[in-house]
Amino acid sequence: MMVRGSSVSIQRSSKKYCIFACLLTFLIIFSFFFFTDPDEILCDPETAVYNDRINISAEAAVVVNYETGDILWEKNSSALMYPASITKILSSIVAIENINDMEAITKISKNASGKNHSTFRFKSGDSMTLLDLLKASLICSHNNAIVALAEYVSGNEEDFVKLMNEKAKEIGAVNSFFQNTNGLDDAAPYHKTTASDIAKIASYCIKNELFREIVNTKEDVIRKNKEEIEIINTNTLLNHDYIKGVKTGYTINAGFCLVLYSEKENLKLITVTMGSSSLEERDRDALKLLDWVYSNLEYVKIVDLKQPVLTISTGGPTIAGVDLYPGRDYIKLININSDVVDIENRVKSDIVLPVKENDIMGTMEVIVNDKKIEEIDLIAREDISDALIYEELSTQKEVETIYILIFLIVFYFLTFTIIIVRNLLLKRHI
Repeated sequence: MMVRGSSVSIQRSSKKYCIFACLLTFLIIFSFFFFTDPDEILCDPETAVYNDRINISAEAAVVVNYETGDILWEKNSSALMYPASITKILSSIVAIENINDMEAITKISKNASGKNHSTFRFKSGDSMTLLDLLKASLICSHNNAIVALAEYVSGNEEDFVKLMNEKAKEIGAVNSFFQNTNGLDDAAPYHKTTASDIAKIASYCIKNELFREIVNTKEDVIRKNKEEIEIINTNTLLNHDYIKGVKTGYTINAGFCLVLYSEKENLKLITVTMGSSSLEERDRDALKLLDWVYSNLEYVKIVDLKQPVLTISTGGPTIAGVDLYPGRDYIKLININSDVVDIENRVKSDIVLPVKENDIMGTMEVIVNDKKIEEIDLIAREDISDALIYEELSTQKEVETIYILIFLIVFYFLTFTIIIVRNLLLKRHI
């Protein structure tokens, strides 16, 4: 009976320990998700070049090397998001590419006068140049101005939006779908894109000179009828000299969005943030990303074609030294604070004379962080033949022979001189 009672006691105690262990495990898991900062994330290493931790409030973001298209850093860059007024960069480039005369004047339709929230009002019948409508769309983000441009190009907004979606696919923004020209999304639930697609669209747009000039304009004066209207760029980050555009956006559904083009220290970037929690956080997110890039990443000449890599000796009956050079320069954007760069040279084992200029003698492999990223030929920079080697050796022997003869002549002259002087001295003493 005593043993039985002890068994029951042990079972009850075991149950208590099991319940306690389960509760403890639950609390650990809960605290992990609750206390871990959801904004401080690692990039997807399959998508981005770097996966440094950068704490931002934006729901999605991406930093792209403008010249190569490489994604340097990203956060949820393939997630579908509302783009708000960033939409206007696509609608504007479509308008630019379909309008021959930007100085042409158009009248604002009843539909384009609209009820959309904009910095100044349109009335049906107002007159404006197409260029001023474009400036209003991109600088002060006028929602009706872009509608008026769409109607001028296609007759109505719906047909123009078809051109926008076609252009998006042409650019490579294959995950995007646009339902209007200005990004207002209350009645456009499927009007969505991704941070990655917006970067592709912005990169395409920046190549256009007119577009690039307008998005880098802090303030301007446009005319509606005969009235002059001062417009100010919604992108306050243009106050930073290295930031050259592009566009801001905001709706309740989209949050605060931003796409930037920047140039600094030979590095051009497209930076996109979407779904930031406030205007201040939006700007802070973007500057934090830019600061990380420009503080860590730098173009470095890893291989210099003018510098010999190594000297090898040829095989065969005649041995000669051959300097090997890289076939070309290699410049790479690297993280100067963390990337480890190595060079491995591989030389052919059967090199014999004669050697011709630009003969490939081997390869050099550029390795970054234990990953081979480039292979470059190792070449000779001059012709070297057996005859040349023989001639050089013959010349060298002739020089050596002359030196020996001179030495012998001097030696015998001094010897004879000493003997003669010695004999003369001996005769005097006698």
